Amino acid sequence: MAKTVTKKPARTRRPSSSKAASASTKRPRAAPKRSKRVPRAATAGRVDNDKNAVDALIGLLESPLVADVLAAGAAAALAAFTASRVSRRREGGSKQALKNAAKAAAAAMGARISEEIEDILESAKKAKREPR
Repeated sequence: MAKTVTKKPARTRRPSSSKAASASTKRPRAAPKRSKRVPRAATAGRVDNDKNAVDALIGLLESPLVADVLAAGAAAALAAFTASRVSRRREGGSKQALKNAAKAAAAAMGARISEEIEDILESAKKAKREPR
């Protein structure tokens, strides 16, 4: 048999017996804190810089190089997950598979970035050698 739910009675506060007792328990109020106002001219340049930084970040995320590096990392992580799934009995479990996938993704992304840097340095050396 299920018990019936009963509502608990609301608690009532007892009035204090003396004013001295209630005065000693009250804390003094602290003065309200005043906010420091920054002049409008000082923040005007900062807003423009923030917009420029956001635009630069968005431009970086939309670049084909970042997309290529992320794709290489995702492919390596997927390959590591697949390899751990095949040899599941030998490895430690899902935690170890996740660690291996993260290591593979980081290695693949690092290799892809280093390839791009080498290509940039090589093309810079060629441009330096060739007279205009």
